[in-house]
Amino acid sequence: MNTHHGIVLFFLPDRGYGYLRLVGTREEFYFRRGNITGPAVQRGDRVTFTLKKGRQGYFADEVQPAGIA
Repeated sequence: MNTHHGIVLFFLPDRGYGYLRLVGTREEFYFRRGNITGPAVQRGDRVTFTLKKGRQGYFADEVQPAGIA
């Protein structure tokens, strides 16, 4: 799987979802609390993630702050 780099646009912990933008593009992807594999993320964080295809298109999975191994 390809790992991508993005920036968190927002994450609403009380609702359990957020969006991030692929670095260098205007593409945005949805993610849920269950898709975060590292520490909690917040607006402006640089993250790495993989893309998975769901029923409504692609979403971000394995989201974690960049630099976490």
